[in-house]
Amino acid sequence: EVAYDDELIDGNPCPRKSSFTIPKRNTRHAASLHYSRLPELIQWLRSAPFSQPVKVAMQLAIVTAHRASVVANMRWEHVDTETGIWTVPQRNVDASEAGLMKSGRSFACKLPEPLCDELKALYEARTHEQFVFSVDGTKSINPETLRRNFMKFGSISSHGFRSTFKVWCLNQTPPIDPFLADRYLDHSLVGLDRNYRRDDLFEQRAALAQRYFDFVRDED
Repeated sequence: EVAYDDELIDGNPCPRKSSFTIPKRNTRHAASLHYSRLPELIQWLRSAPFSQPVKVAMQLAIVTAHRASVVANMRWEHVDTETGIWTVPQRNVDASEAGLMKSGRSFACKLPEPLCDELKALYEARTHEQFVFSVDGTKSINPETLRRNFMKFGSISSHGFRSTFKVWCLNQTPPIDPFLADRYLDHSLVGLDRNYRRDDLFEQRAALAQRYFDFVRDED
C-alpha cells in the first residue's frame, strides 16, 4: 500500500482479504472477576507483599477500569491530587508514547477521596518526577506487573475489570443506566448515542466512582 501510494508501483499486487481463507477461532475474552469478590480482592491486596506504588496502581486499575498501560504510565502532570481529577490526554497516532487514550480524545475522571490521599502520600515520597508509579525511580512500573500480580489472586486480568464493573452496574437496584456505564469506561458511542449524545456526564461519573469505590472497599 505504501509503494502504491508513493507511485512506486501501478497497482496493489496482493489479493484482497476476501480471497484468503480465514479459519474460525473461538473468541477469547479477558478473564474477569465476579463483582461480589471485589471486597475480597481488596482485602487480599492490603496484605500482599507488593510495594506501595504497585498497590495503589492496582487499586486504581480496579476502580477506574482503565487499561493497564494507562494506569502504569500515570503522570503527575495529569493528576490534581487536591481535586482528585485525573485527565489522560489523547494519544498522538504518529507517536509511540504509552499510557494515553487510544480513543482519540482526552478523558477526565474524578477519583474517590481515599485514593487521592494515597496519591498524595506517594507524591510526598515520590521516587520519580514524571511517573506516579515508579519503584526504581528510573521509569514507570511495567503494565505486565499489574497483570501478574492480579493473577496471583485468581484467573483475572486488568482489562477484565471493565466487564466486572458493567456486571456490577447491571446488578444494582435500580440498574445503572447503560449510557452512564459506558461513559464511565469511555467506551466508543454507537448508533443514536454516537450521532446525537455528546454528554460527558462528569459529575454523574464522579458520584458513580465513589459508589463503586465504597462497594469495592466494603464501605457501602
